[in-house]
Amino acid sequence: MNDTADKSPSLGDRVRSFLDQTSSLSKVAHDPMLTAELLLLVRMSFANKAVEPAEADAFAAICTRLLGLNGDELTDVLKYLNDFGYETTDAQAAAMLAGLDETRKRQILDHMAIVAKADGEVDERERRLLEATARRLGFA
Repeated sequence: MNDTADKSPSLGDRVRSFLDQTSSLSKVAHDPMLTAELLLLVRMSFANKAVEPAEADAFAAICTRLLGLNGDELTDVLKYLNDFGYETTDAQAAAMLAGLDETRKRQILDHMAIVAKADGEVDERERRLLEATARRLGFA
């Protein structure tokens, strides 16, 4: 009996399959800093337990206009983040970014604030995530 026919694709095979699909996905998968920022933006979108349309639009605008991702590929990018970044905590993502220069760290915080404010209000969970990330990035 051939055991290889019964096995599911390995994690490596799944990652390669994702990377072969889209250029934005490849960009994200090969750039841990970009992945960390996107994880924080996604977490900000979900911080108040529901992603409002305005928050989703803000996320998409940041991804396409400011981070250079293809809007048509964002669904694949989000699937990748869900499949391969779900175990990364907010603290771990921020720690990845802590060594960036101050200007870039401020941009990341600005991007998070844009998402938090997109629905017209910043709730307590969003504020806490923004403040905790700022501390982790070295802004007391």
